[in-house]
Amino acid sequence: MYKSMEMKKVSEKKLILKAKKDFTAFGEVYQEYYPKINNFVYHRVNDDAARNEIVSNIFFKAMKNLPQYRFVNEEKCSFSSWLFRIAVNETNQYFRNEKRNNAMRDKLFEKRSNEGEKLIDLDFETLKEAIKALPLYEQNLISLRFFEKMKHKDIAEILKQKEGTIKVQMHRTLGKLRDFLQGALSYEKI
Repeated sequence: MYKSMEMKKVSEKKLILKAKKDFTAFGEVYQEYYPKINNFVYHRVNDDAARNEIVSNIFFKAMKNLPQYRFVNEEKCSFSSWLFRIAVNETNQYFRNEKRNNAMRDKLFEKRSNEGEKLIDLDFETLKEAIKALPLYEQNLISLRFFEKMKHKDIAEILKQKEGTIKVQMHRTLGKLRDFLQGALSYEKI
């Protein structure tokens, strides 16, 4: 397993160095990372047009800033982590620009029963809406951990935090989400 990870790092480094010298080779970088980045954005943004624009912006910024990317400490910041950091920032910017959080909260509360105790028909769409009612940082934690299936260590690298901090934040975020879905939190606390 360790050898395959090491081989992957070597091939990733060769690919990035090739793209740095010749921007036409960036197509290979795009082909390699597009599915992962698109999947990350897919779980955050419902609108297909907006999602496509965000993914496009991510790769444009990566291509534009590729000459500045350095292989200084690959343990702390691999190219993949650098690219996901751009994806997190672009997705956050989208939500800040659209100010969608309040609309999502309102939509979620329309699905509550008259007593307000539990959500009606908890399904994947309702769960996604509940996640979008969380602050952007917590949305990123959930998306990276469960939709992208990343380890706490990788999330810490992307978000520039310590691994222990990410574990605590993840635990608190999941508790908050669980309580919210069970109707224990009021609208004002989210």
